[in-house]
Amino acid sequence: MEITIEQAVDVGYATLENFAKDSDRLEMTFKEACYQPVNDMFGKDKSSLDGGDRVEGFITLGDTGNAKHVSLWEEDSDNIVNTDEKWEVQWTHASTNMTYNRIELGMNMGDDVKVYNYLNGKRKNMYREFGELLQDAIFQSPTSAADKKNPHGLVSWISQGTDGSTGGFNAYSGRYNDGSGTAYNVGGIASSASSNARWGSYYMDHDGQLGDNVVVLLDRATRQTNFMPPVIVEDIAPRSTFGNYRYFSNDKIIGNLNHLLLQSDDKVGPDLGKYHGLTVYKGTPFIYVQKLDTANTSTYGTDPIIACNMDYIKVFCLASNNFVVSKPKERDNQHNVLKSHCDLSYAICSTNRQRHGFLINSQ
Repeated sequence: MEITIEQAVDVGYATLENFAKDSDRLEMTFKEACYQPVNDMFGKDKSSLDGGDRVEGFITLGDTGNAKHVSLWEEDSDNIVNTDEKWEVQWTHASTNMTYNRIELGMNMGDDVKVYNYLNGKRKNMYREFGELLQDAIFQSPTSAADKKNPHGLVSWISQGTDGSTGGFNAYSGRYNDGSGTAYNVGGIASSASSNARWGSYYMDHDGQLGDNVVVLLDRATRQTNFMPPVIVEDIAPRSTFGNYRYFSNDKIIGNLNHLLLQSDDKVGPDLGKYHGLTVYKGTPFIYVQKLDTANTSTYGTDPIIACNMDYIKVFCLASNNFVVSKPKERDNQHNVLKSHCDLSYAICSTNRQRHGFLINSQ
C-alpha cells in the first residue's frame, strides 16, 4: 500500500489527538524514580493566563499605621502610605518534538496496532523527555540576570537565608545558580530586614545534624509558618487527598525519617507517620526528588527539605502556548521525514513568600 506524505501527516496527527485512548501499554525507561513534583506543579491545578508579556501581581508588604486606640474626643490623624509592591516574572519558553518517517510508517502498516505503537512510542518519548526537562526546572534557578532560558523555580522563591539560622523569615533574596549563590531580587522586589521584610521567606539551617533534630526543626518551622494543611474528614474526601501541601526532599532525609519511624512513638511522637507507603509529617507527605541527592551550594544547599504550599507558589501557563502540539510537517532536506512540535510558555511564581512554605538545609 502506498503511503503519501499527506496520509502520513493525517495518521500522525490523528494519533497525537487520540493519545488518551492508549489501549496498548508501551514500556518506557526513565531517568528518575518519582515524577510527583512535575505532576503536582504542572497538573490540573496550574493557572492559565490569556495574555501578557509577563506574569505579575500585587502584594501588601507594609502598614499605614492608622489602626490605633483613641480617646473619646481625639482628633483624627491619617497616614497616607503606599503599602503595595508589584512582583513580576518573565515567561519561560520550552519546546520539544517528535519525528517519524513516511517509509517506516509504511513498514508498520500490517495492522492498526503496529501503526499505533510505532507513533505512540514516539509520542510517549516526546512527553517523557518534556516531563524530565520540567521536573528539573522546578528545582532550578537562573544562572544570572542575563539568563532568560532557565525559570525561577521553587528554589528561587523558597531560598536560603542566614547561614546558621535556627528559624526565621530571613531569606530575603533569591539565589542565582552560578556556583556562589549570588543574591537577587526574586520577583523584582528588593527585600531586607529593614525594607519589605515581609517579602522574606522562612529558612532554617540544620547544619548536617539529622536524627531527631529533623523532627524538632520541622515542628518549629510548621508552627512559625502555619504550614499545616486543613483537616480532611475521610468520610467526605478521598483517602489520598493531601491538598496542596508537599515536602520535597532527598534520599538521606527521607531515609532518616523512615529510620525514626522504626523506633517507638515515645521517641518521635505521633506527628511522624506512614500513609499508604508515604512518609508524612502532620498530614503532609514527603516526596522523593532525585535531583536533591546532589548538593547545590548556590540554591537548595545540602540535604534540603523544601516545604511547598501550592496555594501560594504555582505554575502559570500562557493559554495560547499551553502544551500546544503542532500538526506534523515535512523537515527541510528530508522529504520523507515529518516533525511535530510541543510548545509551552510558563512561569513559576510565588504570590506570598510568607505563606508559600520554607527551606531547611545545611548551607
